Amino acid sequence: MKLEIVASVIVNRIDSYLIDYLLGKSAVQVLAGLLLFLGASTQALAEDGTVLAKQFPELQQLLLAHDVVQARTYEEISITNSSPTAAIGQRVLMETLQALEESRGSHYHSAGDHSAMLGPHRVFESRATPGLLGVIREDHNAAEVRTALADIGNLPPIAVETLQRGRLFVEQLIEVYLNPAYEDKKAAVSQVVQDYLSVHEHSIAYLPKSDELLSDHDYAYAYNAGFPQLSGLTWASQWLKVALLEVLITAPDKESRDADIQNLLDIYGEKITRLHGSMVSLPSDIPTNPVIAPNFYSAHPDAAYILDNLELLKVVIGDILAHPEVENRIGAIELAVANYTDKESDLAKETDYLLYVLRGGIYNAGGPARGGLTQPDRNWTREQSETPHVSSNPMAM
Repeated sequence: MKLEIVASVIVNRIDSYLIDYLLGKSAVQVLAGLLLFLGASTQALAEDGTVLAKQFPELQQLLLAHDVVQARTYEEISITNSSPTAAIGQRVLMETLQALEESRGSHYHSAGDHSAMLGPHRVFESRATPGLLGVIREDHNAAEVRTALADIGNLPPIAVETLQRGRLFVEQLIEVYLNPAYEDKKAAVSQVVQDYLSVHEHSIAYLPKSDELLSDHDYAYAYNAGFPQLSGLTWASQWLKVALLEVLITAPDKESRDADIQNLLDIYGEKITRLHGSMVSLPSDIPTNPVIAPNFYSAHPDAAYILDNLELLKVVIGDILAHPEVENRIGAIELAVANYTDKESDLAKETDYLLYVLRGGIYNAGGPARGGLTQPDRNWTREQSETPHVSSNPMAM
């Protein structure tokens, strides 16, 4: 986000707090809200000064790499589709999509076995994957990350800005839980959500969106079915973010938190390690908060829905870029952004949303935040499950 945009948002929010004061809110309430907002907003101006950057630089670099990997993944997909040698893979993909269309039962969930990582464009993926792994392990700065999505040139401006604001939103949530200055975590997260939603056209819905937006659009499943390793790499990074929020909200003390974060880094490292030339440990399903971070979801459902809807939007954009028969990709992406920033239409009931996201199982989505699940759990009975879905630590608020 450009400095002038950040400054404009800050000025607008200060004006709104002054209006609150004039309308009768106490000076203490107004000042508390203003301080919370400024504490979150200044991340966009000085990201290197965060607790995350100071205390967990390796973790910060991996989180910064997420947007770069997402951008490069979109770029590699576009390059593949423009190659004359991709014709066979495109034909196989269309046959796969036709079979999925006829089954209508997967709801974007994967079987999760090793073969799910072998897509129709596997030769292109095998060439692109080492470079993307290099991106993950490189050092990144905020300025580079802010332009990563715009630089690839295949996304409309509204998509770029919406995804960038989403990245800042996640960083602010993480900072709230890492920074002891935010004593009332629940109030701080609520303020971050309120300020995020203040820019309507570039903020994702804070309520669950219908799974039809993901599973029933014209190009559904092309991202994962066409490029399972590339999509899996982006989902591994998303798993890291969501799992981090879960361990932050449940760690009983600083020592436990730090140990959990190191364990998180170890688990993530295993996910992005190539075995026998393939990425067999990547998530084959979309990591969502009810699946990976149930305690964070319970404490902050509006923030969790924003994060999940943001990731679903990224998948739909991936579908549009991966499908070989899209006539107007820019227009289709703009429509997808409009659907996910719409706060009133295509909403789902909470129970329907939970059924939808939990259907794919925890293992396929990357596994619990603290690990411990070593085999697919999809379709397990209660008696078969030895590991409860909730976090192994009680929620510490």
